[in-house]
Amino acid sequence: METGAAFAPQPPASEDERVSKYLILIDFINDLVSHEPMAGEIARRDVLGNAAKVLAKARAAGVAVGHVRVAFSAPDLPEAPERSPLFGGFKGSGALQLGTHGVDFDASVTPTADEAIILKHQISPFWKTILDAELEKHDVSELYIAGISTTLAVSSTVREAHDRGLAVTVIADACAAGSLAAHEAELEAFGVLCAVKQADEIDFTA
Repeated sequence: METGAAFAPQPPASEDERVSKYLILIDFINDLVSHEPMAGEIARRDVLGNAAKVLAKARAAGVAVGHVRVAFSAPDLPEAPERSPLFGGFKGSGALQLGTHGVDFDASVTPTADEAIILKHQISPFWKTILDAELEKHDVSELYIAGISTTLAVSSTVREAHDRGLAVTVIADACAAGSLAAHEAELEAFGVLCAVKQADEIDFTA
């Protein structure tokens, strides 16, 4: 072995080798985390605790973070898809209203001033939102996802991020659906498109 070979300076990473990571937390708002049966699943599996753990790791590593919330300007949800049975169930309920406590983020994952808040009016966080611009601004190549629900917004995000050429990691124990069976079935369904890990396995510095 040549003396000093281990200390030879390394060339800078090429454009293709550089990795920029981004953590997105989806719909951890009061109206949804308290809505049954989701609330029971979140509590039973400590989903918010796991999301907070991953959020702390991202902040410590200097990873950019975006917080998604679904919310509307009036009780009849004028921005929602007109024929959606999902959003139709919320119309007139007073839920998901901009400017109310219900669309504030849960205290365990409250955004800091420098973290993006991404407002959406559909299931997908990509549909006519600032998310694409956020990812482009940070030159993101790896997207980490936590949120609710696994079967809807998380699944939509995985599929759209995959099709945008991003490497996707879903943090399974920081996601929930209306039942464990539905959560696990969706993880299996989209698992061919992404990595599926637990909060304790996430290392943003690697």
